[in-house]
Amino acid sequence: MVTRKEVEHIAGLARLEFDPNELESLTTELNAVLGYIDQLKEADVLNVAPLENLNESIETPVLRSDEVKPSLPVETALRNAPKAADQYFLVPKVLAQDVKAYVERDIVGDEEEEL
Repeated sequence: MVTRKEVEHIAGLARLEFDPNELESLTTELNAVLGYIDQLKEADVLNVAPLENLNESIETPVLRSDEVKPSLPVETALRNAPKAADQYFLVPKVLAQDVKAYVERDIVGDEEEEL
């Protein structure tokens, strides 16, 4: 059983802040999840082969048929785009030589710190 103090510690490690009511609720929910895991530990799986891929358990994959359907109108797709022109989304240009500068700008911001 997980205590409230342990939930507070985990939240601190994850840099999350919760009010006291949320901590109580999270403690209860986490204990419920751990209870379900304990139930799974009791299942007899001695004669069950491990499943490495979900598709292995399906002999004939069930796929939906390909059907041509109307697509989203361009105007609707671009309605909330931060930048658009000539019916296309505008995004920052990223080239291999500019990747470091691009990443530095996003991570460091205006600071002159080296990565």
